[in-house]
Amino acid sequence: MISSIKNVRIAGVSCVVPKKSKSLYDEPNLYDGNQKKIKRVVESSGFLNRRIADENVTTSDLCYKAALDLLENCPVEKSGIDAILFVSYTPDYFMPATSYVLHNKLGLNENCICMDIPQGCSGYEVGLYQAGMLINNGCKKVLLLVGDTFSKFSDMFINKTAPVFGDAGTATLIEYSENVAPWYFSFHTDSSGYDALICENGAFRNPVRRSDFYEEGAFEYKAKMDGARVFDFTMKRIQPSIMEILKNNGISKDDIDYFVLHQANKMILQNIALALEIPLEKMPIGTMTEYGNQCGASIPCTFSKFLKKDFSSKKSRVLLSGFGVGLSWANCILDIDNIYVSELIEY
Repeated sequence: MISSIKNVRIAGVSCVVPKKSKSLYDEPNLYDGNQKKIKRVVESSGFLNRRIADENVTTSDLCYKAALDLLENCPVEKSGIDAILFVSYTPDYFMPATSYVLHNKLGLNENCICMDIPQGCSGYEVGLYQAGMLINNGCKKVLLLVGDTFSKFSDMFINKTAPVFGDAGTATLIEYSENVAPWYFSFHTDSSGYDALICENGAFRNPVRRSDFYEEGAFEYKAKMDGARVFDFTMKRIQPSIMEILKNNGISKDDIDYFVLHQANKMILQNIALALEIPLEKMPIGTMTEYGNQCGASIPCTFSKFLKKDFSSKKSRVLLSGFGVGLSWANCILDIDNIYVSELIEY
């Protein structure tokens, strides 16, 4: 699906990560602790450390902290928020939607729509698109909260699968603005790969049963990732889709100041940059090394990690690309002009 949206701008971004950090070298199940094999994984993938939320900290807690920082540092009153969007695969509850919980904690007004959007690695682009549609249909300011705590899927990385996912929560303020360049979008889905990254147990297809618990008491989510399928998918799909959105909108690669991609894997990003024939200086890589694969939050966290100075002081044209669970991939081209961007805040 190809689309564009007018009269919208990002006014600010705030990002929060847990304080607790864990290294791949500290994973006893990874290659049975073989340090040489782990070193090869670190060097090829770019993964080293990841941030893990405490047992009693959820995605909404991280997003709430990010939202408080954003509201404190952007010129907006809580009464001016017309919509709150929570984009995540790790909600507080099945019912009610976590956006209602956050609406209450933030003390937002009654004339506000709340929406949960279950999306993963392409979730930031989906959230921006939904926010843009709301703004073009009556809303003036939308609070977009994107994050995940995949560490809660305690059995995702048993045996020899590298534990690469890191927890994070982000907040982005989107507002109505005239005389700004349109946002350009493209969205894609290959649902034949829906089971390449899946959590099989716990919802209504496979509800919780007594037999679905490990001896120590943890729930067996049967969360798993077929890394080879996901890698092959990204190598085939992402670069052509980026070229397509540029061509469809008459935009040159040289017109893009930064290509900010989902921090899925160093090798993936380097290969995409090579295929696009763009310098690595235009594609920030490295958020995953310190914080892990942050799913939909990885793009705004890359803003905070690498682009805070530029985004806070001048106008930049950026191309965003998120890809993963679904299988899905989404691209967005937009201008970011003198906005508030937080440091990566620890919680």
